[in-house]
Amino acid sequence: MLIALVSVAPISAGAVDEGLHDYIVSGGPWTGLSIPCTKGTVREVAPRLTGGEGNSYTKADFASGVQVSFKLATRYKFVNIPHLIDPAVVHYQNEPENALMMSEKPGDAVQVCLIDYPTPQYDAKHKQWICNPDTDARGYDFRVYDYKRHRAYYGSNSEHGCGGA
Repeated sequence: MLIALVSVAPISAGAVDEGLHDYIVSGGPWTGLSIPCTKGTVREVAPRLTGGEGNSYTKADFASGVQVSFKLATRYKFVNIPHLIDPAVVHYQNEPENALMMSEKPGDAVQVCLIDYPTPQYDAKHKQWICNPDTDARGYDFRVYDYKRHRAYYGSNSEHGCGGA
């Protein structure tokens, strides 16, 4: 038996739900909501497949997609888990807001909100965890509002979800 809870699907390599997308990226910074949000800055902008290997990229380098990571103030924790979540957004090629993400610069002020997180999934038949969020920091979805550009984007912090490849 497989036990899992399902929530709103993030942007992925498949089709984007335009209505949901427009709802999430509209409205400026989120305040006064029961969604955990904090201020931070852009740490790094890099191509999806070559992140962390250089400081300067061409537009062609982003053919595989883009990833943006963030620095938050003083080890901020979005949820009560034993490890820190790496706040980032990873997009594949041709996804909405890729151009916005590529225009980000290290040090840009942003608001980072946790909008979805993985739920534990346990395979009772095989007696093993498929997804254990206490040990796997992948599959957390963030909405990012850029204060300079007055626009938002969202996505998962990794290419694979919790328990994925």
